[in-house]
Parts: sequence; C-alpha cells; structure tokens
Amino acid sequence: MVGLVMNLRYLKMKVKLFRYYLFGIFIFVLSSSLCLGSNILEHSKSTVSGAFDTTGLYILGVGTLATAIAFNQDQVIHDAWKDHQRMSSDTANLGNFWGSGVPEVGIAIGQLIFDSENGVAATEGLISSTLLVQGLKFSTKRPRPDSETVTSFPSGHTQISFASATSLAWSYGWKAALPSYALGVLTGLSRLADNAHWLSDVITGATIGALFGRAGFSHHFNILPVVTLGETTTLGIVATWSL
Repeated sequence: MVGLVMNLRYLKMKVKLFRYYLFGIFIFVLSSSLCLGSNILEHSKSTVSGAFDTTGLYILGVGTLATAIAFNQDQVIHDAWKDHQRMSSDTANLGNFWGSGVPEVGIAIGQLIFDSENGVAATEGLISSTLLVQGLKFSTKRPRPDSETVTSFPSGHTQISFASATSLAWSYGWKAALPSYALGVLTGLSRLADNAHWLSDVITGATIGALFGRAGFSHHFNILPVVTLGETTTLGIVATWSL
C-alpha cells in the first residue's frame, strides 16, 4: 500500500511537470509566430538582462532577504498552516487552481490573440520564470513538507501566479494588479495550507515571478520624455513598443 501511494505521488509529480513544459512549449510557439524575422536568441538574452536591471535588482534583493528570514520560520509557519488550520480546503483548492498554470496560460493566449504587444512580453515572463523555477527544483532537491518528493523549492504555483500578476499590472495598471496579486497571495497561502510547500518556497516563487513578469516589458516598451516648444512649453512622455 505504501509503495502504491509513493508511485501515485511520483506519477502526480510527473504529470505536473509535463503540464508545465507543455504549456511552456505551446506559448513559446505562439509567441515565436508573432516574432518571425526577429532573432529569438537575442530576444531571450534581452529578457534575462531586463530581469536584472536596477528595478529587478531591488526586487531580487528584497526577495532574497525575505527568503532568508523565512527559512528560520519555515517550521513554525508550517505547523500553524498545515492541514488547513487557517484556510479551508475549498479556499485552498481555488488558490491551487489559480496557480496551476491553466488560468495564466489562458490569459497569455488571450493577450497574444487580442493584445499581442502586451501578450509577447507576458509570455516571455511566464516562460523564463517557469524554466528557472524548474531548474531550481531539480538542482536544490528540497523535500516537500508532506512527502519525500524533492521538488519543493521554489513554489511553481506561486511563481506562475505572480509572473502573470506582474505582467497584468504592467499591461493594464492597478485595476488589473489588485485582483491578480490578491489571487497570487491566495495561491501562496494555499500551498502552505495544503502542506505542499515551506514558507521560503512560496516567497522565492513569488520573487521569481515578479522578477521575470516585468522583464519582457523592459526591452519591448520604451518611454521617452518629450518637450514641445512654442508659445507655451509642454512636457510629456511617449511610449513606443518594438520586437
């Protein structure tokens, strides 16, 4: 019976990983079709460098500090949140679904079809952050609190929900940011309630999502100051978008 349970958990883990890679490949194909004629390699390099600009380094610094603090509180938070002590299973299920990647991929596909400028940048954030998280999972091999499965660090659910929230905030402002970030927080807390992650896993996932969720916008969108001289002097800005 124990062997059967472990096999089912292993199969469930593989299904989850396959889903992530399938989503990533699907979005990459769609975004690439919009970028025909551009250098995809240079495109990818620009996205990565955009993640670590001045603003990105601030996000990384705050996230790293928060993760370091969380490591010392992992067991305390785990004991307080596990087994749905502070969140019902129904609420946790909502957070888990939101972080499953299905809503985020749906949003990205909708943007690629109806708002390609923001869609390409959002897609880059989802793909780059997902690839980084999966790489960290397999390199750190941290056991989950509920099993010996060694894919705990960081939380992929939290990462993809925060990547989507950040790209939506950059695309459509605070009206999109408030509900999407609230759902991202719900997702992170649901992973604690389900005993699937440590607090430090969740914080790192959120940091990576926020870091790369804005990365594509740094090289696609350019904001330039404009000064108009005439009878009156007018100051303003012009935003341009390019592949």
